[in-house]
Amino acid sequence: MKISNVLAVACTLALAVLLFSISAPDVFAASHHVSAPASWFGDISSHIPHFAATVAAMRADLDKLTQRAAAKIEELKDDMSPEAARAIAKEHADILAEAETLRGEIKTKEDEEAAAIRNAPASTVTQTPEAIAATRAADILDMGTRAGMETAAIQEAIRTNVGIDAFRAQAFDHMASRTAQTSPSRVVTDEAETRRNARIEALAYRLGAPLPAAGPSGAARGYMTDGLVAIAAEAVGYRGFPRNAREVEDILTRAAHTTSDFPAILEGSINRTLEARYALAQPTYRRIARQRNFRDFRPHTSLKTGDFPMLKQVLEDGEIKYGTLTEGKETLQVLSYARAIAVSRQLMINDDLGAIQDMLSSYGSTVALFEEITFYSSAINAKLADGQTVFHASHNNLAGAGAAIDVTTVSNGRAAMAKQKSLDDNPLLSNSPSIILTGPDTITAAEMLVASITPATVQTVNIFSGRLTPIDTAQITGNAWYLFPNPEAGSNYRWGYLEGYEAPRVRIENPFGRQGMAMSVEHDFGCGAVDFRFGWKNPGA
Repeated sequence: MKISNVLAVACTLALAVLLFSISAPDVFAASHHVSAPASWFGDISSHIPHFAATVAAMRADLDKLTQRAAAKIEELKDDMSPEAARAIAKEHADILAEAETLRGEIKTKEDEEAAAIRNAPASTVTQTPEAIAATRAADILDMGTRAGMETAAIQEAIRTNVGIDAFRAQAFDHMASRTAQTSPSRVVTDEAETRRNARIEALAYRLGAPLPAAGPSGAARGYMTDGLVAIAAEAVGYRGFPRNAREVEDILTRAAHTTSDFPAILEGSINRTLEARYALAQPTYRRIARQRNFRDFRPHTSLKTGDFPMLKQVLEDGEIKYGTLTEGKETLQVLSYARAIAVSRQLMINDDLGAIQDMLSSYGSTVALFEEITFYSSAINAKLADGQTVFHASHNNLAGAGAAIDVTTVSNGRAAMAKQKSLDDNPLLSNSPSIILTGPDTITAAEMLVASITPATVQTVNIFSGRLTPIDTAQITGNAWYLFPNPEAGSNYRWGYLEGYEAPRVRIENPFGRQGMAMSVEHDFGCGAVDFRFGWKNPGA
């Protein structure tokens, strides 16, 4: 076949691909753009069964057809016969026709979506992702608390977006295992304890804890309208209603300075409220570091064990040779942090729960921000036992010169990570980046790099689409950027709590010589660097 004939066929096919991509911009855009949050589709799924999944599958099929059409062009060769070239042209036309039909089906589905949205209940359409997340967190916290699950397990379920049904099954399994471990003797709950727990639940909701979809428990419903004065009056056995501010203050003083349940109820409700808000916070350091709690406040040695000795052939004498394990170690420590604020006498007498709620509104994000600042200021590039920082030229994980985020520079980082060696100088089995971490100044460049855009030709395929997740934090200044693997595969960092204190906690006190009450927030947290192999840094352009 003449070269001119092949070129003519190739130009025809390329023109067909170009015209198809121009005539279907919405289809190509649909492959990487979602018109509504995924959580919204979860809420509306009862009105449009399996709609999101169906359209997503159709769009995936359309992407495959487009890729097949582009690949078909690549099959043209200079020495190809006219018959073979015409056969390829026919197959290419058939693929485009199939894609055009699928495009029409997607359009029909989108019209059905629009109609379903118009007919859906207003509460479904207007529900925000934040409200959905808060409701889910409240449901999980309520179920986990009732099942007696550990705080760390509940928080992990909230952070990893475990579904309500899946968590309900976990809670049921936990209750079943606890029942199996206990004796068959009957457990009798004290009436005062039941009332105290109901008071804590009701006051927590009034202070801003997310309310479960099913609402408060039956025991707590009767206390949902009670404020601090009513709780204190019941705690000290006061009958009637206080007539003036002096009587109110007398009730509060007696409730706070005696063995009544009032301090326990107030402290318990505030802790429950703040725990739910803290669980919703998502600091970025947890995406690149592993969690491992600390037993006590003493410095903990994090051992790095080398590779298992490489296997060797067993000779005729049957002797199996012994190997040794190489070890390295880094030292980490959990520290105690705290801050106190005052709940004034005026707020207590005014029974102003709204003002107390405002004081607590930013608690969850503030503690999470504290952890974020602590990690990036002390751990991200800390010194290791070899005397060098995590990212150092001697560790082969630091770019020689700063550069902007593009395919070439990211490829260099990926290659450097793949070439890292273990403690025994063996190549790592896998050390592929899955996260690109940046500051606010370069996050857009990272998002552009990994954007899922359907290519017109094989040469323009975005090799990093779906491979890297862009994350940004205000703690990274300038243009520096990093590559990290999934921490489950390997991490340079460790963070954790003091065992038994897996969340910040609040302590209520009545300081001598001061009016009102004092509320201290206490938190035991530690983080640090333990390795250098699982990451790469570029100082940025």
